[in-house]
Amino acid sequence: MVQNAYRLGGPVSSLSYSLPLQVLQPRPHFSLDIRTRAGEGLLFFAATRGGRSHLALYISKGRIRLSVGKQKEIFNREKYNDGKWHSVIFSLEKKKFRLVVDGIRAQDGQLTTAELNSMQQFVSPVHLGSAPESLHKELKLKALPRQSVSGCIRNFKMNGAPMSNPTSNHGAGPCFEGQTQRGVYFSGNGAHVVINDSFVVGSGFELLFNIRPRNQTGLLLHVGASSMNQYGPAEGHYLTVYMLRGEVVARANNGKGEFMVSVKPKASLCDGMFHKISVIKRKNVVQLHVDTMDNYKIGPPSSTTTLTKDSVYVGGIPQMSMQQTLPVTSSFMGCIQDMRINGESISFDRLSGAFGPVNLKECPG
Repeated sequence: MVQNAYRLGGPVSSLSYSLPLQVLQPRPHFSLDIRTRAGEGLLFFAATRGGRSHLALYISKGRIRLSVGKQKEIFNREKYNDGKWHSVIFSLEKKKFRLVVDGIRAQDGQLTTAELNSMQQFVSPVHLGSAPESLHKELKLKALPRQSVSGCIRNFKMNGAPMSNPTSNHGAGPCFEGQTQRGVYFSGNGAHVVINDSFVVGSGFELLFNIRPRNQTGLLLHVGASSMNQYGPAEGHYLTVYMLRGEVVARANNGKGEFMVSVKPKASLCDGMFHKISVIKRKNVVQLHVDTMDNYKIGPPSSTTTLTKDSVYVGGIPQMSMQQTLPVTSSFMGCIQDMRINGESISFDRLSGAFGPVNLKECPG
């Protein structure tokens, strides 16, 4: 794992830093290192009040470009999408703006007095990676990429000071050296993704995925809603799959009360190998497979089929929403790959949302 680095990539992957405005005025100076094989993508964006101006660093056709004001850009002729680390310094100096990559300085850009005045009013926060949806229209108008570059960013500094703690992290996970493998890597600390905002559980549900956990306890998947009474979760339609001290558990409710099934593997699942999990729910029967072991449970019969649309959470859940009703609220730590729901392969590239340090692109080798 690379220190002080984040793996960015995909439409929702971003970091935001809320900065005191006096830091952004009058001549901000930024630096970061980038490692990518992508030819296009946004690296950094700072908006100004009213959206008239901006400071943006992005990659186009493998070249690192700095866009300032309304239409002005400078760039180096070299291409930097070679999978190696490159250091980038970019700054505003009075009427000049400057870009230095690996010690090679692009020709300074010049600002008019009017342009300089429009650059006086930066707004916090500044963004690394993808820009929030509220800025998409502005970026499109300015022909700037909206999506994050796919790659690693490390040692982000402002005015020489390391920006170690982002104000918000949406799917910027750890950056790995060396061999990686496919999958999505959850590094705990509240990391989770929403793979569907309007999923209907219905009477049947089939879930298949592989996990390589690094912790014996953690939430794997949750869909549906429940309401509480003084005796605990009362009614609702939901399915929750989690690990608790090495045991895999599936809890379900068809609206008539909760029932659960569990499998306790003979050896620890935290053995560095991938393990196959499947959960099949047919009306009031839930079947759970963990590798070659399986178990099932018949719950109370239910006449109602839920058609409510719910979010499907993987790896954890938002802190506020459901935590008091779930038996395990800590985030899953480890790698998940090859997830299929009702026979459909889940693409983590097209998510409804990613929250916290999730690497959406790869797992360590």
